[in-house]
Amino acid sequence: MKPRRVLIAAGAVLVLGGAAIAVWNSSWLKLETVQVTGNHHATTQQVQTAAALDPGMRLSAISGAAVSARVSTLPWVADATVTHVLPSRIRISVRERTPAALVRAGAGAHTYLVDHSGVVLQDGGAGYPLIAALPLAISYPGDRLSLPAFRAAVGLLDAFPPDLKLRLAWVNAPSPDLLSVILTDRTTIGGEAQGRRAYRTPASTPGQACQGG
Repeated sequence: MKPRRVLIAAGAVLVLGGAAIAVWNSSWLKLETVQVTGNHHATTQQVQTAAALDPGMRLSAISGAAVSARVSTLPWVADATVTHVLPSRIRISVRERTPAALVRAGAGAHTYLVDHSGVVLQDGGAGYPLIAALPLAISYPGDRLSLPAFRAAVGLLDAFPPDLKLRLAWVNAPSPDLLSVILTDRTTIGGEAQGRRAYRTPASTPGQACQGG
């Protein structure tokens, strides 16, 4: 290719690149719509509020990483991917946390729904294994449980035989080495993290450690 043609081609690339930058930074590309996908528990309004995006903002002024970080502070949101969609839309794709268990503090009646890592998703819930008798104070959605007893109880649930999971009533977890599993027929498995032996116990309620001889 002759030098003149090379210069012409290079000039065309610079012109097109400059035009693209000018368009990207122009006031023509203004935010009109914030689209939210992938959310089931966190509401669209909650995600949009956490994103803190105002109509009329220039798309080039919106940091996808900053928006993702703000949205990810919502208890149900594990992470969020932010995409600029020309000419006037931001799309926020949410990946939500997966509930793993209900936890109950001490002998109290209040329960919290948590994911596998211990993030508190919401107050109350149903349809998940119950971990009771935790040495736990008041928690709020968004908190993360770091109790060794909770981690031990989750590990026990992960290793629990599938046929017994259907008969699971709750897990008592006052400490990591004092775990016991109570089945729906009031059979207790264990009393310690190791040496899980099964025996019959009288009826008891979640939050009370079962005793046996």
